[in-house]
Amino acid sequence: MSKCIRTLLLLAILALPVLAQNSALNGTVTDPSGAVVPNADLVVSNQDTGASRTGLSDAKGHYEFDQLAPGRYKIQAKAPGFAEVLIGDIQLLVNQPATIAVKFEKTGTVNETIQVEATATQLNTVDATLGNVINSQAIEELPMYARNVAGLLALQPGVTSFGSFGSGTLDDRSGSVNGGRSDQSNITLDGVDVLQETNRAAFTSVLRVTPDSVEEFRVTTTNGGADTGRGSGADIALVTKTGTNQFHGSAYEYRRGTETAANSFFNNRIGLPIAPLLINIFGGSVGGPVIKNKLFFFINYEGRRDASSTSVTRTVPMESMKLGEVNYQTKAGQMMQLSPAQVQAADPAGIGVDPAALAVMKLYPVGNNNSGGDQVNTTGYTFNAPVHNTQNTYIARLDYKIDDAGKHSLFWRGNLQNDSMNGTPEFPGDVPNSVSLSNSKGDAMGYVAVISPTMVNTLRYGETRAGNQTTGVLNSNYTLFRGISGIYGTSTGLTQIVPVHTITDDLSWNRGRHDIKIGGVVRFVSVQSTSYANSFDNALTNASTLKGSGNDLIPSSISLASGDKTTYEYAMTALLGLVSQATANYNNLVDGTLLPSGAPVVRNFVNTEGEMYAQDSWRIKNNFTVTYGLRFSLMPPVHEANGQQVSTNIPVGQWFNERGALADQGQSQMEAGLISFIPANSPGGRPIYPYHRNPAPRLSLASPMRGEKSSLGVGAMAGGMVDPSGVLSPGNTYPEGAPGNSTD
Repeated sequence: MSKCIRTLLLLAILALPVLAQNSALNGTVTDPSGAVVPNADLVVSNQDTGASRTGLSDAKGHYEFDQLAPGRYKIQAKAPGFAEVLIGDIQLLVNQPATIAVKFEKTGTVNETIQVEATATQLNTVDATLGNVINSQAIEELPMYARNVAGLLALQPGVTSFGSFGSGTLDDRSGSVNGGRSDQSNITLDGVDVLQETNRAAFTSVLRVTPDSVEEFRVTTTNGGADTGRGSGADIALVTKTGTNQFHGSAYEYRRGTETAANSFFNNRIGLPIAPLLINIFGGSVGGPVIKNKLFFFINYEGRRDASSTSVTRTVPMESMKLGEVNYQTKAGQMMQLSPAQVQAADPAGIGVDPAALAVMKLYPVGNNNSGGDQVNTTGYTFNAPVHNTQNTYIARLDYKIDDAGKHSLFWRGNLQNDSMNGTPEFPGDVPNSVSLSNSKGDAMGYVAVISPTMVNTLRYGETRAGNQTTGVLNSNYTLFRGISGIYGTSTGLTQIVPVHTITDDLSWNRGRHDIKIGGVVRFVSVQSTSYANSFDNALTNASTLKGSGNDLIPSSISLASGDKTTYEYAMTALLGLVSQATANYNNLVDGTLLPSGAPVVRNFVNTEGEMYAQDSWRIKNNFTVTYGLRFSLMPPVHEANGQQVSTNIPVGQWFNERGALADQGQSQMEAGLISFIPANSPGGRPIYPYHRNPAPRLSLASPMRGEKSSLGVGAMAGGMVDPSGVLSPGNTYPEGAPGNSTD
């Protein structure tokens, strides 16, 4: 642990993070004959904010500007003996280097300027990364369900999506990229992680970003460089819009109503009217200057209101069952019935119908759907349950240029969402079984320093806090009838607060034909949960669990069809009130303290991650680039901050070996008592997960083809885990019996 702390402190001091949310501009300066022009003066300016950077072409005429914010730019180029060249309307995309050739057309005077049209190469000719950039116009115009921008990942080649888009506060769709695991993608917003840590779904961001707030969306699906990592799947980069020197705003509203919807086949069949459907999305945005060329703002609000309903079907007892009668089908196919007196005669105890059970059954509504239940003693009850959904999304961003030369700048971005969606009630008139609440929030801030024309540094800090709660209605132990819906809801509550702190810093250094980048990231993750899922006991009237609750309930005088045996027994045990099965939940602390019934289980799982990398893009020729680098990840074991965690008393590898030896001797491992569980923080305890040290080298070759209208790229990446003793284990396997090896 001391080594881990020292390593993380070193990372924090060096501040080496993941490069993201920036762009780059490069090219070659030539004269009218095509010869390169060294030491040409170049100024790159953002046409919307006025921010500018200066630089010189090198001895071979090449120039490069790294870590430029995405946006519209222009280039001004000057060289002795040539007329000044102005190239305007250059669109730089997030994480997508652009190539602009600067050509002096003729000699001229100092006051003469030649303006030309930009011909930026949006093909990536620098490395072998594959992916696409989607700008704000496309984001606003592309149709997308639930207005989930991250869901545009599904449009990329090699992406397989599955699941469904829910109408709740978060998109529950998942997927995989190029055959990788569905939890191996990463999402960042303005360079700060917004990945849902609890499920790591590829299409889900903790912070909901609206289409009107996103400047660009960039996804890398394969062959990522050393500057991208954490997962083997897609790397999604989202950038929030910034204000400009011009005021811009928008207002919008979208409505979907019942008028354009059709009723379902089953609702029509039972005469149930169409479930109301009303979805209303509205909002607005505005951005502009606070101080021209100095301070800019952008804000966006979006609200969603759902006043809809959904069809729900419950299983209820038939009216005959509410009278204490049991229906059954004979082997001849004839429907017969046992009266309450006959039910008492069939009861081995001779007690008969239980009054308390009958009283509960009479609380159920009359069935209206003959496609539900078993249609012998139970039937279906379908109703339109109201589902109201409220979402509020607030997004704001400030950009500040500290000095007029544009060498130092700051930005801040904040997100807040307040959501509420009720679940369905058990029956009409009941309170909703659950209510989903979300108050997730996050902010990011960054400082960009142009140290020299060839060296740029960006420092970022951000906190993304996922706050989600699902309320429940259960507050006591309960009993259910087997085969019949509960008369009251049994949902339990769950609260999860997941703050993630991210510290990053980028350093780019352009030295001759080498574009050197070093970086890393430190993340502090805490998953805090309060769960009532196993806080209550329950019981069930289940047939055949105890003697007298199965075949003993079938009189020899009736000819019961074999296919109706289960239906008959469920009805009999329910009417007789035979509570034959019970489940008790006992929650203990690690020290053995028993929590009282109804008390929640509280946990706080903590994880600290560190990653660092070094990468060099070497332009061997103007049309051939080799990019190589190494990424190294440090991932200590996840642990429970309050000590509520157990481990095996011996390494699992040792247990397997000793167990095998006993088996060869015909002895039982249980009698030998090989393994037991002890508190993980006690002497001899060990973490439930190993300490991952993962080096991942990257290599790519890239070259433009056919006049930069296409590009050829070849990439390779590898990874492996290093155990605490320093032995590399290919394929992410863990050495048998190595220190720290354990199981959950």
